[in-house]
Amino acid sequence: MNPTIHSFTMAAAVLLASAAMLQAEPALLGNKGLTGQALDADSIKAVLLGKKATIGDTRVVIVIIKGSESQEAFLEGHIGMSTDQFNTYWRRLYMTGGGSAPKNVDTEDEASKVVASTPGAIAVIDSAKADGLTVLASK
Repeated sequence: MNPTIHSFTMAAAVLLASAAMLQAEPALLGNKGLTGQALDADSIKAVLLGKKATIGDTRVVIVIIKGSESQEAFLEGHIGMSTDQFNTYWRRLYMTGGGSAPKNVDTEDEASKVVASTPGAIAVIDSAKADGLTVLASK
């Protein structure tokens, strides 16, 4: 085999293996109108639990994804709830007049589109899909 082709093949194999090993992490992403905002752990919890209804001067719209592993990991890590527990929490809060119900979508791609087009919208999405959105917090 030609040494140049062999070197190129080896380099390509290393790059492919590296790319496969890289995994994006869940991130709390927001509409571009939230650019410049960053949330610490207490603020993340307060926003997700409806105790804080704004980020900066913008009213928050929470977008929930059905069956998202990224979202599940983020919610467990930041508020100690599964997605099902989070939805139950919000149903109770909404029914008692304590907040506006989150918007539910089926996929991360759909959530990304809703967040991009809705002022104040936030969602937990795989950070690899953050294109055009503001990263408010990760992991």
